Amino acid sequence: MAFETFVALRYLRKRNMSRFLSFMTLVAVGSVAIGTAALIITFTILGGFERELRANIITVAAHIQVTTFRNVVMRDDAARMTALRGVRNVASAAPFLQREAIVVTLDEIDGVLVKGVETAQDVSQLRGRIVAGSYALGDADGLPAVVIGKRLADKLGLKLHDKLVLVGMNDLSTALDAPKVQCRIGGVYETGMAEYFDDVYIFTALPTAQRLFGAPGGINGYDVLCRSLDDAEGTADRIRAALGYPFDPRTVFAIYHPLFVWIDLQQELIPVVVGSLIIIAAFNIIATLLLFVIEKTSDIGILLALGASKRNIRAIFMYQGLAVGVLGAAIGSALAFVLCFAQQEWQFFRLPQDVYYMTTVPIHLTLWVFLVPSLAAIALTFVSSFVPAWLGARLNPVTSIRFH
Repeated sequence: MAFETFVALRYLRKRNMSRFLSFMTLVAVGSVAIGTAALIITFTILGGFERELRANIITVAAHIQVTTFRNVVMRDDAARMTALRGVRNVASAAPFLQREAIVVTLDEIDGVLVKGVETAQDVSQLRGRIVAGSYALGDADGLPAVVIGKRLADKLGLKLHDKLVLVGMNDLSTALDAPKVQCRIGGVYETGMAEYFDDVYIFTALPTAQRLFGAPGGINGYDVLCRSLDDAEGTADRIRAALGYPFDPRTVFAIYHPLFVWIDLQQELIPVVVGSLIIIAAFNIIATLLLFVIEKTSDIGILLALGASKRNIRAIFMYQGLAVGVLGAAIGSALAFVLCFAQQEWQFFRLPQDVYYMTTVPIHLTLWVFLVPSLAAIALTFVSSFVPAWLGARLNPVTSIRFH
């Protein structure tokens, strides 16, 4: 062990410090630990939010949604479908008819979006989010089946196999004469995104939607899945060129752009705010090491008189700062890991679903999430020890020995 390291570690032992200095050392270590833990937890939560939101959106919505201008209903065309499936990077595509409707129960009434999909070609990935019943859009006990969001079902007081009436609203002036279809709930889904899916969409078979909106054989869009999401924008441009007017392809990232902007904003601002805790910890280390310099002034004089160089003295205090940083970062990383692992396993921190689009605080643990804040904390505490180390090395040996 080097001379400077040996002296630095001896100075950090409790019996070699006054009670006040021992307390200040604990404060410095604790500050680094809390700052590191807070930053790691922040990054794991932000990473979890981004991962969950992307998973929720991408695994529920189509990668590209091709809609008509002003949702004009058109007849399905086999040649158009062939052209769409021939576009590079298109894995599969299916037609749909989606329009506003009114859902009526015995006690409630609400506005919804009804989306009719072709069951034989359906590319919907909603099957993995069914919490009751099944994603079956055929007939259910003689009535057309629908799949409804859990949030909407709870709001309307509905459960699996209950009946409801859908009223197709094409024109407010003909509301009384609008087509009506009685349906039965065949499945209930939950995506965790009530505002965008669970409280808005009712899914049914395409013929049922066509009957509801008085548009036999009609569609107003296509759902498209891509082989590679990285080329989604380019694929949308190629679809636009292939189909032309009045079709407007939009990627899932464009449709739900506000959500991705929300995540980006948090990733930019929150780490800066939380990271200030480590900066505060650095100031605590400066204050602690300055107190070390004052308390160990006579020791510094003796070391200088025995032949220690100013470089040796600087190294002693810089190693002290490094030791505090490493210890604090290690404690903070361990604390963050325990809390994050516990949340990941038992999910005891809950969230309001209508605000955060998920029910629990998401956690995404990666090695880099722990390494980067820990190394940043260690580096910052090491740099913060420069000033006390420089001041300690400037002391005059004779004056230092006489200091009490």
